[in-house]
Amino acid sequence: MADSSPASFLTQANALLRKNLVFQKRNIWSNVRLITIPFFLCLLLLVVQMLFDTQFNDVHGQCGCLNAKTCGLRYSTSEQAAFCAIPNPPQWTPLLQIVAPQYRAASQYPSHASPATFLFTGNNQSLGKILMGNMYSNSSKLDGDLANNVFGSSSLPAYTNYMDASFISDLPIYNIQHECSQNSSFSILIHQSPLAFPKEINCVQGLNLWRNSSSDVNNELFRGYRKGNPDEKINEYAAAFDFQNTNMNNLNVNVWYNSTYKNDTVVRPMALIRVPRLVNMASNAYLEFLKGSETKMLFEYVKEMPKPETKLNLDIASLIGPLFFTWVILLLFPVILTTLVYEKQQRLRIMMKMHGLGDAPYWIVSYTYFLLIS
Repeated sequence: MADSSPASFLTQANALLRKNLVFQKRNIWSNVRLITIPFFLCLLLLVVQMLFDTQFNDVHGQCGCLNAKTCGLRYSTSEQAAFCAIPNPPQWTPLLQIVAPQYRAASQYPSHASPATFLFTGNNQSLGKILMGNMYSNSSKLDGDLANNVFGSSSLPAYTNYMDASFISDLPIYNIQHECSQNSSFSILIHQSPLAFPKEINCVQGLNLWRNSSSDVNNELFRGYRKGNPDEKINEYAAAFDFQNTNMNNLNVNVWYNSTYKNDTVVRPMALIRVPRLVNMASNAYLEFLKGSETKMLFEYVKEMPKPETKLNLDIASLIGPLFFTWVILLLFPVILTTLVYEKQQRLRIMMKMHGLGDAPYWIVSYTYFLLIS
């Protein structure tokens, strides 16, 4: 007499697994193509990487060389210089960001003599005037170390400190003073081995204007922005200081600056805006107020970190590899769908249910099977 009891889960799973293996055996060439496609994509990535390395990563993607053993900046073009080693980066005098004369605030001055205007506020106006008066010197002559003077530039800041555009551009360096004499402009020689080039230094008057509150400072700074006034004119201030509750025992200062110069976009890294010199000016002004003019905290230079020699190395697999991986994963869905439709079309699902295959073993085995082959 036949056994009418339902088959066990293992028996049903074994039968369903055998059915799937027979189906895959009948579609052997489809499986071969499915397995071959990932290898083809990997081979394609390898070929593209080799083409890039041979066509683009040549002399243009590495430091220039005189011979096989002698390489360096002096043998490199402007394109190759970025890949050269810089074991001892140059030192650059810290600068302020000073807007071009035609865009400066205080429009009552002619454009060629427009001062660099600084706004300031705080709880103690008289103390604020003293501190602002200590910001820069009264002498337009260089007294030894450049750090004793306050310099600025209207050139755009760079993304690194390996080369400061202010010293190599045609724009002058501004020497900020309380008053500018007729002979206050001169030239200096900038030494950066192996280069030495002259640089024009122009005197610019520093104009300090008191405002009653930080809100007034904010409003005036915003009105100097092109979209902050109905005429869409640029009347930019050099910076602003809020000395708040600063006194003999406490220095508490906020500094306003134009953050748009950092060019914060997704495409390129942020530029190194010229803010540290503003903080140093406030600190030195407070030290001079407490200890006299002989006490200073000199900010002598800014300097980039040393860097080794590099080569242009673009990993193609990291760029387009995720796309290929997605394509390989998507190839499995038509296979799964074809199998399920085939069972419906050939009525295999109904026949298996008639022979005692339950829904739970069917879906568990099917899911596990497709998970393993994927």
